[in-house]
Amino acid sequence: MFMLKSISNSIFSMCLFGLALFSVSCTKIGNYAQTRADKAAYGNIMASQQLGLGVAEPFTISDEDQHELRALLELDRNAPEPELLSLSDALAIALANSRSYQSRKETLFLVALGLTEVQKDFNLNFNGAAFAGTSYTTFDDGTAESFGDTGVDAGYAVGAKKVLATGANVSLGFSQNVFRYFTSPDAADETSSVGFGIVQPLLRGFGPLVTKEPLRQAERDMIYAVRDFKRYQQDFVIDTTAQFYSVLRTRDQLINEQKNYESTIANREQTESYAKAGRIADFQAAQALQSELNAADRWALSRSSYQQALDDLRYALGLPIELNVEPDPAELTNLVHRGLVELDITLAVSLESAASNRLDLINQREKVEDRERKLEIQRRDFLPDLDVSYTVDKNFSSDTDVEQNLGVGLDLPFDWTERRNAYRRAQISLERQIRNVEESEDDVTRTVRDLWRKLERNRSVYKNRLLSVKLAGRQVESTTLLLQQGKALTRDLLDAQNELLSSENSATVTLVDYTINRLRFWNAIERFKIDPKGMWYEEDDEEPVATP
Repeated sequence: MFMLKSISNSIFSMCLFGLALFSVSCTKIGNYAQTRADKAAYGNIMASQQLGLGVAEPFTISDEDQHELRALLELDRNAPEPELLSLSDALAIALANSRSYQSRKETLFLVALGLTEVQKDFNLNFNGAAFAGTSYTTFDDGTAESFGDTGVDAGYAVGAKKVLATGANVSLGFSQNVFRYFTSPDAADETSSVGFGIVQPLLRGFGPLVTKEPLRQAERDMIYAVRDFKRYQQDFVIDTTAQFYSVLRTRDQLINEQKNYESTIANREQTESYAKAGRIADFQAAQALQSELNAADRWALSRSSYQQALDDLRYALGLPIELNVEPDPAELTNLVHRGLVELDITLAVSLESAASNRLDLINQREKVEDRERKLEIQRRDFLPDLDVSYTVDKNFSSDTDVEQNLGVGLDLPFDWTERRNAYRRAQISLERQIRNVEESEDDVTRTVRDLWRKLERNRSVYKNRLLSVKLAGRQVESTTLLLQQGKALTRDLLDAQNELLSSENSATVTLVDYTINRLRFWNAIERFKIDPKGMWYEEDDEEPVATP
């Protein structure tokens, strides 16, 4: 009993060891496969960036370089004071951690990974196989052979295939078979052979235009995907910037409502004292109280709106919703300090730049070339199949030296329904793509002109808001003097101060709108440049700037 238990434990230990060894082997194979796949996909992306953008840019779907994010996640979430995020930090975190941005990067990576499969079909592909077996026979008289009595049949084969640019399929192979009898080793039989074959189409399917079309189209689709991702990346940076400033504007509105509420409290207290002294009617004190209650409601609503805006920003950046981080108010101060950045370009030059440089327009125009090429391929598809083939085989166990075969095959397509329909579809596809280009060009022109008008309107409104700030400042000064002379109420001064604050906030809002519209304008004419962490370049800046 003890011996059986020991054997059982030994077998169990061996099984565990085998499973562990198998797990380690699978892990190593998986790591090797990931490394090879990443290298091939990243290579395709870099090559397509060079062709489609003129420069290869850093790209990765890994999360190894997320220093800003790790530092934030280590913060005390119960800290009384929030961690302030600069615009540059927010953009870096968004590019490193945003879920939507990460998904878009993975989409581009998967396109590059798919390209490797098409490239494989046009490379020299090797293949190999092996087999071994024996038989078990039961006779009619009830007797039977044991496995192996009839011998063991084993063999292997290796080969290589390649598709040439002319459309030819070339193959080379070697095989060896061994049949060995256990009961009579001297009677073993062994055969080996080598073969070569080529099939070359002469009409339908001939030439690189047809043969290399799958690879050509896959490579062009990769370039299109790189350009589309670049446009998405630029839009993403602008949208994140707009959301960042929107939170700060909501904060300013909250501060304004708080100050207004505090002013209504002071006004109500002063009004009640005047009513008790009989200097004013009681209904005026009731009006002051009602004004205070309304201000309290607006302040509560502003607090809720600001917290919601913070949650939305954290969600967009991919941060935990409860993480105590907020945009740095100094970013608005820096924006105001810089003021309006005038455009150094005319509308005519802008439209020309957009028409020539927009990546999406370039894609649309090159897709017309794709449709024209496919139409020509479909036109050639009406040709009959005329193939010439040649094979040569050498069996080393035979007295025959070499066996060669040369042949010609002709296939006449009497039913052209599928080919006819495919040709017509290719014609319609080309016509549609030409219309798509025209529509896209008009849409880009419309967008550029609209943004130009918005910028002009923003500039005009901003100048008016600055004038309002000056007028409100003078009103505060005059009301202060009147209050000192007893010719004005405290409420009058508070109203004047609120008007000044409101004018300043309105000017800031207009400046933010102008800034975002300016970034969208540069992007619309393909002159918006960003670095790997999302910071953008102004046209007259040598270095990326954190604020526009």
